[in-house]
Amino acid sequence: MKHLKVLESLEGEEGLTVEGIAEKTNLKVLEVRKVLMRLSEQGKVESFEREGKIYWKIKEVSEEEKKLEKEFYGSTSF
Repeated sequence: MKHLKVLESLEGEEGLTVEGIAEKTNLKVLEVRKVLMRLSEQGKVESFEREGKIYWKIKEVSEEEKKLEKEFYGSTSF
């Protein structure tokens, strides 16, 4: 359930810090970091740097990736 809270907090956002996500989800910063690492390994979120801070956002899937995913799995899981 924590991963859903984190994903929902990132929806419609151009990027949030770990602290911002923790505040929106009422989770501890350490919990958010763990969840973000798992989601990143799954290819669902990505981080980027802006003004010296690390921000997180839902990973945008290119049309090429969608096409390959569909060919490989038969349907899109994104």
